[in-house]
Amino acid sequence: MGRDLVELHIRSGDLTDSGSWVYVWLFEGHVIYVGTTGLPPEVRTWLHLHDPDPDIGRVKARYPGVGLDSLDVIAFRLPESMPRPEIKAAVIAHLSATGLLSEHYVGDPPQHKSTGDELSSLLHLITNRIVQSEPR
Repeated sequence: MGRDLVELHIRSGDLTDSGSWVYVWLFEGHVIYVGTTGLPPEVRTWLHLHDPDPDIGRVKARYPGVGLDSLDVIAFRLPESMPRPEIKAAVIAHLSATGLLSEHYVGDPPQHKSTGDELSSLLHLITNRIVQSEPR
């Protein structure tokens, strides 16, 4: 991963400074899952793969190819002021509208709503990164 040192800060019994993230799981250049988290993306990805609770280990519970397929997860830091549930819904709707959701998509269904201008640059960044990841 290219990191030689990671600092984690615990304050008042909780992890701090981990940020707010939106992340997408990719299979063959298309999205199979979209999520948001306040955890470091590596931690949330591990939980998706290993937690036996299907509400926490959602990808493991919902995606039958998780143990066989080569998957990639890309995460994007969000400003703290952006509400994660709204971001997640906007990203899912955008990816659906642009045809980037996989036929194997196992996430929340798209809710086709209008997207505000403040999200357009984030949606553009996510879309460009996914398109760059498509298999050649």
